[in-house]
Amino acid sequence: MDRMSCTLSPLVYAELYRLLAADNQRYGDLEVRLSEIGYSPTWLGTAADAYDEYWAMQLDLSGTGSVEHITLESPEHALLATWILAGLRNTGDDRSLSSALRTHVQKRAVGEVPDLEGRLPSVLNPVIYGWTLGQVVGSSSSDWPVAPASLPDDVNLVAAYQGLVNHILTLENMTEPWPEMMQTSTYWRGYGIAEALKPEAGSGGRALLELLSEARALLSQPVFSQFNTHFTRFGGRRNALSHITDDAGRSERFVDVVAATHGWEHLRVTVRGLTQFVCQEASRLLYEEDRPPALRNDPWEYLVREISTDWWT
Repeated sequence: MDRMSCTLSPLVYAELYRLLAADNQRYGDLEVRLSEIGYSPTWLGTAADAYDEYWAMQLDLSGTGSVEHITLESPEHALLATWILAGLRNTGDDRSLSSALRTHVQKRAVGEVPDLEGRLPSVLNPVIYGWTLGQVVGSSSSDWPVAPASLPDDVNLVAAYQGLVNHILTLENMTEPWPEMMQTSTYWRGYGIAEALKPEAGSGGRALLELLSEARALLSQPVFSQFNTHFTRFGGRRNALSHITDDAGRSERFVDVVAATHGWEHLRVTVRGLTQFVCQEASRLLYEEDRPPALRNDPWEYLVREISTDWWT
């Protein structure tokens, strides 16, 4: 994976906007958010229909053997979707919407692409973290690692997160047990990502506490409790890995940390948590700051041109 790119199928956008159009609980928040770009909630149905028509056309033209190539190249499709999702940050946990989106996309893809076998291609594998739309880029059946549709502007942070994603993709192709440093290196990278997300905190440990605090309102209680337990010990474990000699001032020894942090299950919590922190920061920026330049002039006016089916008969 040479660069971070969220390139999804038009089927994903059709199902996302249809789910949002049917979300009566969030109708008011969606109405407010869409009004900022001059749209009403009825636009969601219009957009869903347009993406659906484009998906059907491309499927007919391409055949069932190349469904992974039916994508939307303009990044503004994903950016607009995430900008809309960011307006729902104050409505609670996004996991139910994310789960519904993946389920609906999978059901339709399997039903409409007869030769589709095994795990869906990445372009048909969306996920929502921290109210940011993303694309699952791994080969496992999990919902990570993720290429988010939007990232903060810090080039160092983007490079560091991309390095983490590439690391996970490498581990997916390796058999366990992994070399010890292949596992524990996520502590150094994760600590650094936290510092980059919250540089004003002064340290990775304090940054993690701030990120956890912000995540509380965006996660279900069980998931938050898991992250809280994991990341409140993160800094101490990172120090034990950096300073190998036993120290009475540290709660865990180097050998204990190495023994406790091996395997996918432990790594899963680290990567999911860091993905949550990066994505929630991306959606926070879209929610609190000025609209990105690409969305300042009626974005649908030019995006719909890319998915036009008027020429096809």
